[in-house]
Amino acid sequence: MKRMMDFMDDVSRHFAIGGGWALLALSFYISIDVIGRKLFRISLQGSDELGGYVMAVVCAMGFSYALAKRAHIRLNILLPRFPSGVQAAVNLFAYTALAVFSFMMAWLGWEMFAYSFELKAIAPTPLETPLWIPQGLWTLGLAWFFVHTAVYLFAIVVFLFKGRIRELNSIFGVETVDRQVSKEIVESRVDRTGDREAESEGV
Repeated sequence: MKRMMDFMDDVSRHFAIGGGWALLALSFYISIDVIGRKLFRISLQGSDELGGYVMAVVCAMGFSYALAKRAHIRLNILLPRFPSGVQAAVNLFAYTALAVFSFMMAWLGWEMFAYSFELKAIAPTPLETPLWIPQGLWTLGLAWFFVHTAVYLFAIVVFLFKGRIRELNSIFGVETVDRQVSKEIVESRVDRTGDREAESEGV
């Protein structure tokens, strides 16, 4: 189960990296467009349209990475004060609700993609972009988010049946401030160790 979760997290991380590169490319494209309009009165056209597509796809791809990093907003004011069994039940409910919601988004995204693909719909813009292309990438991100959430939910159920409540809450529960600080300290130590090893190899 841990290998499957690590695999899902790793794929989501690569999606996030790809989204970062897409945003960087978009920023260069917009910059060139702005400079061209200002200095040469030449427009590349489509910067707004492409920006909308990129933002939609990047957001969809980023949902799963936010899930892996537990970055989705959850209230942690009272939950850590409850018994571990109650925390496990709340975590189960939270991931069940998230799985249902992500499934609905993926399903509606697929319907929109299939409809545009069947009609061969194009955007009413100078670029005349086939809408199934950005919608397909968008749906892919939503579908992966659902699969990622479903794997996490299955893992929670397995932990519950095995009675590993404390481990369940540690992995899937809301991160406390102390936990976040400890994680930052560990990650900083790992980065320093990696830098030292790289320096020693260079020498």
